Amino acid sequence: MYNIYIYICVYMVIFITLTNSGYIDYTLNCLKSLEKIKFTQELNCYCIGQSGTEILTKKGYKCTLIDEEENSNFQLFRNENWSHIVFNKFEIIHQNLLKHDYVCYTDGDIVYENKDFINYLLENIRDKDILIQNDCMYDDNLDNLCSGFMFIKSNNKTIELFNPHHVEKNKNKVGWGDQIYINEIKDKLRFGTLPLHLFPNGNYYYNSSSIINPYLIHFNWLIGHEKREKMKYYNKWFV
Repeated sequence: MYNIYIYICVYMVIFITLTNSGYIDYTLNCLKSLEKIKFTQELNCYCIGQSGTEILTKKGYKCTLIDEEENSNFQLFRNENWSHIVFNKFEIIHQNLLKHDYVCYTDGDIVYENKDFINYLLENIRDKDILIQNDCMYDDNLDNLCSGFMFIKSNNKTIELFNPHHVEKNKNKVGWGDQIYINEIKDKLRFGTLPLHLFPNGNYYYNSSSIINPYLIHFNWLIGHEKREKMKYYNKWFV
């Protein structure tokens, strides 16, 4: 009965990502990793730019165009148009919180290793508003939460806090990012951090890869296409 409950619950979860035309290879790599582990739930891609949207659509992936060609090229972390791009993260999360019981958001520089990650999230969300990746090196250090992987329960509090009107003033501010806002409002949420050995950030994984068996690997803590080279080094580049 419990397993049936988990199976049914999956259909209350929307799985989403934000990308753009310049980042499309990373999104494709994320999608390929999900295929390799035989994860059957669809990843809904929101893509800034026509060319990236066409690539994903032609390959059979579900993709929604965000028509902002000026923000469709590859961006370095918190440089140039980064703030405008990640503003869209709040728009798509908020839209989906209004329609679904849970929103699972993933960045495209994440590689998936175990198809049971959604079951883990459903089993452990309990009375929390959000389960979120920890961007520190130790589980008891909560100084920096990572907005690259979040499992968000839809309720009045999350719908309000993820409303894009709270961050609209920052969308053209160089140096601002979605993770800054999440850490500013984290104490307004009942949040739980995901164990680092199961949901490692890049810094943790690069130091512990030989001794952990994670659900996913987030290749952050790198700038630009260093990510791709690091993924290749760990044999996690599938495109």
